[in-house]
Amino acid sequence: MSGYRKSKGLALELTSLLDVIMIMLFWVMTNSSASAADAQKKADKKVRSAQTKIEQSEKKLEEQAEEYDRKIEELKAQALEQQAKINENAAMNQQAINDYKDGMLITLTVRNNDGNGIVTVSQGNETIADYGISDDLYDALEPALETLGINNGKTALAAVVYDGDTVLYDDITMIRNAVSQISQANTNVYFTYINTSK
Repeated sequence: MSGYRKSKGLALELTSLLDVIMIMLFWVMTNSSASAADAQKKADKKVRSAQTKIEQSEKKLEEQAEEYDRKIEELKAQALEQQAKINENAAMNQQAINDYKDGMLITLTVRNNDGNGIVTVSQGNETIADYGISDDLYDALEPALETLGINNGKTALAAVVYDGDTVLYDDITMIRNAVSQISQANTNVYFTYINTSK
């Protein structure tokens, strides 16, 4: 009988040990499941964060591409506008050269008449007007030159013709001042000076 009791005590001890092992296994499995769920949450959060960054980067790249396309279109439009302006200026310059060849040069002929400076505005064989040289010469010349179309954007060639031996220095200085004002107001008019003295 004493041997039976020993077996019973061993069975009880094994059952308790199995219970403890089962509890430990359950705890380990529960803890592992919680850790796995936590790791899954962190992984999902990182994936969402990465997706958000990718979407933001894609949006930024799209915006940059749109901005580049817009700038390219602007540059194309500017280039076409400049080309059109170059063609227009070339046509006007060619017309001015043709007018010059046809004797349509605008001429400001300066002469000394008994000590008084006189400037004659003409184009080709047509005399437009005579003016006495004074400080307000620009105000006198401007309307005469406007009748020749210098204020309509047309390119024009003009020459100041004078005899340096007979025309006074002060008169030439006043002519230069008036011509300078005309050139500033009409950048499409090109003046040259021709001294006929020998």
